[in-house]
Amino acid sequence: MKKYLISGMLAISCIAFSYNSCVWAQAEEKKALTAEEAAEATKKLEDAQQKLKKTVKNLPKVDNAGSITGVVICQKMRNNADAIVFIEKVGDNKFPPPTEHAVIDQLNLTYVPRVVAMQKGTTVDFPNSDAVRHNVFSPPTAALQFNLGTYPTGVVKEVLFDVAGETPLLCNVHSEMAGFAVSLENPYFAVTDKDGNYTIEGVPPGKYVVKTWHEKLKELSQEVTVEAGKAAKADFDLKRRR
Repeated sequence: MKKYLISGMLAISCIAFSYNSCVWAQAEEKKALTAEEAAEATKKLEDAQQKLKKTVKNLPKVDNAGSITGVVICQKMRNNADAIVFIEKVGDNKFPPPTEHAVIDQLNLTYVPRVVAMQKGTTVDFPNSDAVRHNVFSPPTAALQFNLGTYPTGVVKEVLFDVAGETPLLCNVHSEMAGFAVSLENPYFAVTDKDGNYTIEGVPPGKYVVKTWHEKLKELSQEVTVEAGKAAKADFDLKRRR
């Protein structure tokens, strides 16, 4: 009887220790930063946002190529950034994927970049540059479903995006984290800057259907004719999904 009592007490102690360790770790993770630490964290985040590419593609060389340019207005958003404008179909939509990897980092409990557009067949690197553990996974509704498990700082995991569509990125350690990897059938796409400007370059002359994507706004499309060596214009005014 005494033996079982001691075993039970040890088990309870272990559970209590594990719980307290978890609470301590969470508290450490959420502790307030000093002004200097906050400034340094902000600088790192800004540097990462500038450095990492929002588009990854393998654009073929086309003689007498034209382009599609314009402005996308994102209604009721903080700015007009991170809308994707893409050509639905070019030829048979069969293009060699890029050898370059896309990179979606984890820094300051943020996915950086928040939105990445890539050609189907692109490999994405998911490094953890934070001082805490993260888990990257996509929900059941995603175009590509995966779960990388929880991993510490300095580790990089890879995912091949061999399907087209929208893949939301989540973290089951930090519910506030969210990002989007959008894989497209061909290399003719662009991501808007904060003013809504975009340019799709190297487009073969022809008539196309151009579409938009935004994480919160309704998709729009329009027909665009691209002439050799000229820039076609296509503007969009995106509103909230109902």
